[in-house]
Amino acid sequence: MNPAPPDIGQWPQRIRNALVKRFSLRMDQADDSEIDKNIRDGIELNGTYLWTLMCAILVASIGLNINSTPVIIGAMLISPLMGPIMGIGYGVGIYDFRLIHRALKNLVIATVISFITSALYFYISPLDTAQSELLARTSPTLWDLLIALFGGLAGIIGVTRKEKSNVIPGVAIATALMPPLCTAAYGFVHGNIGYFLGAMYLYLLNCIYIAVSSILIVWFIRPISRRKIDDKRSFRLRLFLLSVVFVSFVPSVFIAVHFVHSQIFSRNVTNFINHELVFKKTFPISYKASYRDKTIDIVLVGQQLDETTLSGIEKNLSRYGLSGTRLVFQQAGFHQDDLNAIKTSLAKDMLSMSNNQQETEKKEQILKALQEEAQSATLRARAEKEKRYAGIASEVYVQYPDVAELFFSDAYVSRQKNGLGIQEIPAVVVVCKKTLKKDIQTKIRQWLRLRMEAENLEVIFVNS
Repeated sequence: MNPAPPDIGQWPQRIRNALVKRFSLRMDQADDSEIDKNIRDGIELNGTYLWTLMCAILVASIGLNINSTPVIIGAMLISPLMGPIMGIGYGVGIYDFRLIHRALKNLVIATVISFITSALYFYISPLDTAQSELLARTSPTLWDLLIALFGGLAGIIGVTRKEKSNVIPGVAIATALMPPLCTAAYGFVHGNIGYFLGAMYLYLLNCIYIAVSSILIVWFIRPISRRKIDDKRSFRLRLFLLSVVFVSFVPSVFIAVHFVHSQIFSRNVTNFINHELVFKKTFPISYKASYRDKTIDIVLVGQQLDETTLSGIEKNLSRYGLSGTRLVFQQAGFHQDDLNAIKTSLAKDMLSMSNNQQETEKKEQILKALQEEAQSATLRARAEKEKRYAGIASEVYVQYPDVAELFFSDAYVSRQKNGLGIQEIPAVVVVCKKTLKKDIQTKIRQWLRLRMEAENLEVIFVNS
């Protein structure tokens, strides 16, 4: 006889029970005594802890200094700062104020030692440029807060399990306690108050929200070591925690809003450049956008754009969400000095964008077009110069039949009265069939200077 099918009315309860069992934190939870011992042991500040801490901070400082992500990750893996922070959260969760005091004292000592160690390194390091990895720790946002919160949740859950896993190293990498502390030391050593305050805020944000995550999980699992306190004291503690969370939360929101607007601005600028500055013989070789100043500095190379065209480009800013933004154009021609500077800039850009094939190909196309246009411009200039010199020569031959040849050149002249300085001047060598009289030489010299529009023209007369 087949069993009766389950009552449809029981399905919600069965689903609820399955979900509770699936997501229960008590399935593989360690004994309360084991949890208590593990967290208290992680708070201790002994010789091994200090040496490991100093090694980790030095590795992180070097990684930030040379802009090496793998080195920074390695420093975060060996960082022992997570223990005291979770100890603070655990102490608050079980209302053990003596444990809170001990964990907080050890965290402050560890922070001071780390800061001094990093500051000493940056003080003696010959590399003083702020690299991208370091700059990334100077402007914490709401997302850093969320990383610390969820990373702390993962960390305290891992500590309270019977079977230990790789959760703690992963949390150490995600929350990144060491790099902001090193960045703060860098800002302190180099007198950059913005770097110092931004990095210290990120460090405190990570500490606070890792601790808050620990408190929430401890309150949820309610270990037997949890002490009883009166309602008035419990209310004051919770009010204090809410105040700390709120005070630390508000600045990150403002920074996050600014960050989002800045990213949108950068995206709109990129779209504007890619769609509006497309010309056959003019290329936007580089641009720099400032969200704070609402300006876009653009360097154009190639054929000069007239004011009407530039005004038309500026009028289209509103179509890309860039109303109120000011365009600053710098137009470079095809002079050799400009081309050399542009080629150098493009070469650096292509090296730095070796992983972005599309951008690299675009830069290569621009460089190729520049070279072709430069060659064409050089040929045109040469043809125009030859035509001009030919006209001047024909006029000289008609007026002065005794002139046999003319040599046009740019000469580098050194004059004894000017010391060792070298001066570049235009020169013409007049080859004569016979020696010309002084007054005729003077007339030819004056006429050539007027015709070639060069007061410093050097005219040399020789006989053939």
